Amino acid sequence: MENSLRERLETILLTNENIASAEEELLSIIPELIVCKDCEQHMPAHRLPVLLHTYEVVDGVRKDLALKLAALFHDIGKPYTKVTRDGVDSFKGHEEISVILGDFILQRLGFDDTIRREVGMLVKYHDTELFPGQESMDDITEKIGIDLVLPLLELQLSDLLAHSEQKVKALLPQREDTLKYFLRSVGSKL
Repeated sequence: MENSLRERLETILLTNENIASAEEELLSIIPELIVCKDCEQHMPAHRLPVLLHTYEVVDGVRKDLALKLAALFHDIGKPYTKVTRDGVDSFKGHEEISVILGDFILQRLGFDDTIRREVGMLVKYHDTELFPGQESMDDITEKIGIDLVLPLLELQLSDLLAHSEQKVKALLPQREDTLKYFLRSVGSKL
């Protein structure tokens, strides 16, 4: 049973241009995502509830299984960490919960240790602020390995583009410069 669910999830992630079109089947495979559906994000940086935001992030990354899975799970922990103060939501620590839930789901579906490790690293560091400089690149490379830096930067860019226009305008130049820096400095080693 797990293998057929895993295979169906892989097919959904790697063939759909619009992941929301497969929502019913996706939620039947991963019911843990249901709580994300009505989890609003009342904060200036966001414009969508968690699940709709997640769909945009999944749609925004290339068709690579680990990257698509990381995009799917990057904010799954938000409903469990949501705190509202003065009408503004925050989700501190959601990355850790997202890693735990994502790994639980991947293990249940029968994904191998390599995919689980890669997805976990990408989810854990998806909100890490990176800069176009050697110190920043060395730090993240040491944490996740050189092979995951480009997927992490891609996940971060897709995540950013699914935020509010205000946040995109503020952070897009830095994200683009960081990606260019990485490609210039270590891209040839990949």
